[in-house]
Amino acid sequence: MVVAAFTAWRTAAAGRRALADMTPDQLKDIGCPEPARPTLFLRVGLMTDLMSMR
Repeated sequence: MVVAAFTAWRTAAAGRRALADMTPDQLKDIGCPEPARPTLFLRVGLMTDLMSMR
């Protein structure tokens, strides 16, 4: 049971490592969505609000 768990962990780690080395075009070719990247969302009036509080 321990050997099976270790083998599964090693296989999953190798798969993640292989996907991390691929470019977005290669990921699209194999049908894998691009990894989620952090995005910055700002409200339209946020800068005005921040400047007015100064």
